[in-house]
Amino acid sequence: MNSQIFVDIGHFQKAKSGQNSYGDSIAKKYIREENRKIAVFSDGMGSGIKANVLASLTASMAVNFIAEHKDVSQASELIMNILPECSERKVSYSTFVIFDHRPGEKAGLIVYDSPLPVITRGDRLYNAEWTYTELTSGKHSGKRIYQTAFMPGNTDRIVAFTDGVSQSGLGFKGEWGRSGAESYILSAIRENPGISASALSEKLVNRAEMNDELTLKDDASVLTVHFREPRRLLICSGAPSTKQKDFSFAKEFREFKGKRIIAGGTTSEIIARELELKFKDRMYSLDDGLPPISILENVELVTEGVMTLSKAERLLREGKVETSRDGAAERMVKMIQNADSIKFLVGASSNEYHYDLQYKMRVQLVKDIADVLERKHLKSVELSYF
Repeated sequence: MNSQIFVDIGHFQKAKSGQNSYGDSIAKKYIREENRKIAVFSDGMGSGIKANVLASLTASMAVNFIAEHKDVSQASELIMNILPECSERKVSYSTFVIFDHRPGEKAGLIVYDSPLPVITRGDRLYNAEWTYTELTSGKHSGKRIYQTAFMPGNTDRIVAFTDGVSQSGLGFKGEWGRSGAESYILSAIRENPGISASALSEKLVNRAEMNDELTLKDDASVLTVHFREPRRLLICSGAPSTKQKDFSFAKEFREFKGKRIIAGGTTSEIIARELELKFKDRMYSLDDGLPPISILENVELVTEGVMTLSKAERLLREGKVETSRDGAAERMVKMIQNADSIKFLVGASSNEYHYDLQYKMRVQLVKDIADVLERKHLKSVELSYF
């Protein structure tokens, strides 16, 4: 596989109708030293807080065991031994699906007691070869851990879901089943070949809710992995440390191949002056409590600097972006979420008007955003200072 292909990992969840917490848990980890991405989702038996605690424990253990390169059967048995067992059904209280991948290598999947993930290549199903390891000792003797590994290509997808999705519709028009989910996934991809991992996950969960006539009978979670050419985004903020660097700063901005954001009034003035760009509107208010945005030709978004970045950092860290809200920080976050590779072009000049205790200095703030993007959102991030 082309090592430049980006691995987009997105998910979406809804709790069982009447519950305030998910009975499923999703964990992700990026190991920078190995350029490795791991994602796990776990379905706790039942619903509500108890199921969530057990699912979270399972997902956390699975991520850590796989990150340490533990043998699959050993890691699985460790997880299952730590978890309590249902006294009536005699099964562990939590299931799991594990995704593990490094560029240029096969993508690995490990599944225990969960529907096998759907794998697509383009707009068709990809039939992976599944094998299983049967545990032979202790209370879990006879239980099977399923595995597959394949070399992914551009446009390949892996869609894993809980039985709250595959069993949706039961008691109404009939159980949807894995085949129903497969057909819906392929239809969604054909309708929108570039659909993101998060958007596809959301569509599948929403359809499961419709199957249950808008009252989910179980927690529904979907984890989607999409192998694709990276979507690039440049975020430019701050003035260069010296005026002599203004042109090279603007030149790097101009030559970037991808979408671009400017965060900062002074920054936008420098870019516009050096590249001879014209403002179409300098004071366009979104009524979001932040300073107005500007409209600059050939630039997707121009916002104020530190305040907008500060709010964007909080939204990214908390993972709470209201799709219906249209604010400067929300626009920035949505562009970031839709990007795979994000480069920050940071001017190191200080600005006395923005030195306030309630905001972090720009350079530190950008570092914090970069950290949450790598750690929580598994984005590829580059920092460049002027």
